[in-house]
Amino acid sequence: MAAGVFASMAVKWALDKLSSLLAPAAASSSSPAVVWQGLEDLRKLERTMRRIQATLADAEEHWDVREESAKLRLRELRELAYGAEDVVEEYEYEVSRCRLGRSAASSSKRKRSEVNDEQCTEVGFVPVPNELAVRAGELVKRLDEMEVYQKYFSLSENDGERRIMPGIQSVRDTGCFVVEQSIVGRESDKQKVKQMLMSRQGSNVANQFSVLAIVGMGGLGKTTLAQLVYNDQTVSQSFDVRVWVYVSDHFDSKRLTKKIIVSITKESNGLSELADLQDMLAQEIMGKRLLLVLDDVWNERGDLWETFCRPFFAAQQCKVLVTTRNVAVAKLVQTMPHFTMDHLSPDECWILFERTVTAQQNVIPGNLVDIAKQIVEKCDRLPLAIKTLGSMLRYETDERRWIDVIESDLWDLDKAQNEVLPALELSYKNMPMHLKRCFLSLCLFPKDYLLDKSEVIELWQLLDILQGDERNNGDEIGSQCFDGLVERSFLQLSLNEVVMHDLIHDLACHLSGNEFFILEGNKPVKIPENARFMSIIDFHTSVQFSAPSHPLWAIVVFGEEHSEVSNPDILFLNCKNLRVLSLGGSNLGEALPRHISSLKLLRHLQGAENAPSGIYPLTNLQTIPDIEICRCGDSFNLIELRNLNQIKDQLTIRGLCNLSHVQDANQAQLVSKKNIQVLILDFNEVHCEHMLQQDFLMTEELDLTSTPEGRYENFQYEDMQQPKYVTVPHNQILETLRPHEGLRELEIYGYNCQSYPSWLGDASFSKLTYIVIISGTHKVSQQCVPTLGELPFLKHLTIRQMYYVEHIGREFCSHIAGSNCFPSLITLEFGSMRQWSKWFDVHDGDFPCLQSLVIRRCERLTTLPLDRFSSLHTLELTVCGVISIPTQPSLLQLSVFDCPELGAVDSMPELNILDIKGCPNLTAVGSLPKLKTLSADGTQEDATPHGQQPDHLPVLDTLWSIAMHTTIPASHNLEELAIVSCAGLSELPTLPSLLKLQITNCPDLSVVGSLPSLTTLSLWDSLPKDEVFYRLLNDHPTLSDITICSKTITKLSLQPPRLPSLKKLTLSCVNLQYCDGLAGLTCLDGIKISGCPKLRQQLQSPDVR
Repeated sequence: MAAGVFASMAVKWALDKLSSLLAPAAASSSSPAVVWQGLEDLRKLERTMRRIQATLADAEEHWDVREESAKLRLRELRELAYGAEDVVEEYEYEVSRCRLGRSAASSSKRKRSEVNDEQCTEVGFVPVPNELAVRAGELVKRLDEMEVYQKYFSLSENDGERRIMPGIQSVRDTGCFVVEQSIVGRESDKQKVKQMLMSRQGSNVANQFSVLAIVGMGGLGKTTLAQLVYNDQTVSQSFDVRVWVYVSDHFDSKRLTKKIIVSITKESNGLSELADLQDMLAQEIMGKRLLLVLDDVWNERGDLWETFCRPFFAAQQCKVLVTTRNVAVAKLVQTMPHFTMDHLSPDECWILFERTVTAQQNVIPGNLVDIAKQIVEKCDRLPLAIKTLGSMLRYETDERRWIDVIESDLWDLDKAQNEVLPALELSYKNMPMHLKRCFLSLCLFPKDYLLDKSEVIELWQLLDILQGDERNNGDEIGSQCFDGLVERSFLQLSLNEVVMHDLIHDLACHLSGNEFFILEGNKPVKIPENARFMSIIDFHTSVQFSAPSHPLWAIVVFGEEHSEVSNPDILFLNCKNLRVLSLGGSNLGEALPRHISSLKLLRHLQGAENAPSGIYPLTNLQTIPDIEICRCGDSFNLIELRNLNQIKDQLTIRGLCNLSHVQDANQAQLVSKKNIQVLILDFNEVHCEHMLQQDFLMTEELDLTSTPEGRYENFQYEDMQQPKYVTVPHNQILETLRPHEGLRELEIYGYNCQSYPSWLGDASFSKLTYIVIISGTHKVSQQCVPTLGELPFLKHLTIRQMYYVEHIGREFCSHIAGSNCFPSLITLEFGSMRQWSKWFDVHDGDFPCLQSLVIRRCERLTTLPLDRFSSLHTLELTVCGVISIPTQPSLLQLSVFDCPELGAVDSMPELNILDIKGCPNLTAVGSLPKLKTLSADGTQEDATPHGQQPDHLPVLDTLWSIAMHTTIPASHNLEELAIVSCAGLSELPTLPSLLKLQITNCPDLSVVGSLPSLTTLSLWDSLPKDEVFYRLLNDHPTLSDITICSKTITKLSLQPPRLPSLKKLTLSCVNLQYCDGLAGLTCLDGIKISGCPKLRQQLQSPDVR
């Protein structure tokens, strides 16, 4: 069992907490005896936990535990570790409750006697509650019992001779010999590897030293493939010396060098120093051609590899073939791209099983064929598993025995335990501890589950496996761990999807024991007594417990299907020690409000639509769903956040416009929540279910159309209004919601006020890098932007929907005279500010790092202070009143859309990309000597560079022409051209460098010049004239990709001899009936035909392959 990796992690964290909790006790000397007794119980528990943690860590890192007595002892230690963690966290909760209560009393100026925390000592030490002291003592007593058991019940040398079982490394030592006739399905792999190995690819020309790595999961046949290559006659004749060395997980340069020398000389030597051994090896291979196979390499240290390789440069030629399970190892050693092995095909798996399970006839009895197919499927195309199960059933005719193999877990079968399990488990044992935890947790996903990287990382974060810091956040660490499992072949990439091999999943379940449990299916399930982590997937029935209190630590709901636990209240009543609750698609959220207050150890709550009321006791809570404030009586009250100071990462509060008491916001105490990185404050209206029901009922009651005429003739409109709901001005709310100064991202939505809080823009928020402010209100007649220029590290700023801002001046930058503002800002966006007409008072030195400026729907803005933005690279203007765009020396990309007042674009010496559409009054565009990509439409045809001579656009390589009427300029550099809806365009000039051409709705095109480099052609309705259409398709031998989408074409003629390079053909032509030449396109790698119903008959013809 390997689940001790989680127990050791849990007890280590608990130890750190306990040490800090006990620290205040050292300063106390006047507490009563009962207090000191509880303290002593915790100190004994602390010492016990240290011994447990050390034993569990050593067992996982350094021991291959086989004895049942040792496994039992480790299981008991694991349970003690979790029990100790529970005691420590419950005591931590009591300490937190006591101190927060005293703090609240102090802040409200109440007397200490009025606070219900009489047990708190003067120095801050909180006595241990009696119930926790008793549990701590019981844990220590259980450990003492284990020590007695080990003393009196462990076998010793006096009881007999100990039988030593060899480890997998000692029994697996491989050799170079192979019976090629017995190998199935690796001939093509052999040829590919041989070709790569014998090529000059990756070789150092001076000495012809090259390394090729074969990579794949355990049991896939890497060693077998290397043996096939090693013994190939062509390969063996190409080398003077061939050496096979089994490396394993211990990479010792001295030992390996000595083995190579012995293999070459067939004699042992007495040399003991690495330098002497390497000198001798260099002499032996001097001027010779050497083939070296290093089988089963695990080493990831570059210094060890470099030291080992030194003598091989003495050879005339040295080819090294390495087998490894780890892509990281392959990348370390390879001098050419590595070869990744795939699983056998289903047909090859069947052949291999037949050969293994039968005698020479290779025929399985008829009554066993269906069972045999299920067994092969169980092996999931892994050769080692197929051969292992096949050899178990060799000459076996008892059908019951075959059925047992299907119904049993692979690890319950003796031979599989001796062969398959060690081979796969070896990969696990060579992983670092943090990756072991990541791997084991994946058994919470069912088999064949498509693993989404973000979903997996989220699970690891919920289980607190990933520990980030200031430099590395959890997402980055999680991505590294995920990639690490892929590199080590625990996860496989398949068609851009990530899957876990069935046997690797079985390995995770086997190693995790009963700590991890999946709740699925439609039958009532009894949750295992020692399960700590449970996932729920497509579950639709009830749960049962053997005891009223269960140690379940985490519940996570996966899958797209909605899961229904028919007795959710029983689940919560029995699982009060939950740390993680991820509701996902389930009905658990309906029962949660009734039990949330009792889950006092809960750390992570997610998946609920919004945070339930009653969370105020959960002082350990770190992850919280969005908070919604409604006008109904069941709404969340911000006061509940007061003591939740462990909340981290993101906090979202919606419906702040419904807040009726500013004191509630003040009591939330956001400034004390130091771990919040992202804060989202939304003042827009939210409607809960209760409000919607009230609105519906009121609408029914006031439905005049359904009542007798005249019944409401005296009913006044005012009578229909609900009593006015008193709300607090937004600026008062925002002022009291001041966050901690460590905040990194701030988003404010629906803010409806003419002023801003004093803290917004304060330079003390030195970590704030990202701000979004979107007003979206029509309720004020005057607005201004906040002062944000003094924030030292603000990098991204978005301001939108401030409809009544008229001017932006120095108040946007700073109130301090002479200061340079926005020193770190990189991107700035303004949007939907329809009254904004002036932007002024931007000084030299402001915005020194600004690279991207986006302005959208600011119709009255006519000028921009572009000359102040010395680093600007990207400018986008959409629906703006700008009249001209002056020269901007640093600008690389300019996009202008629907700016009817724009008359001129000045010269841009560095501009690479110009996208300009919907500017009918544009009359002048300056010099653009470095323009590479141009996209333009017909509204500004006379002014854009579209019609300029090629020498005016010397480096243009991409042109998108939309609704233009002039000719396309001839250009020697143009590589990509798209012409769209150019009805008057009749001629396409010679374009010698053109690679990609798209023609859409250009029916008048009648002349096409030479396109000798064309590789990609896309044609869309309306298509060019027939002759031009035919020539485009068949006169360009370099074409590799053709796409045709048309509603009118009925016949397509392709000439295969004239399309020797065509690899991909895509057709979507609803009326297409014939495609001449389709059968002759034998070099196609892919053909996609969709929406061509009339073509189906031809495709089904035997002449079409």
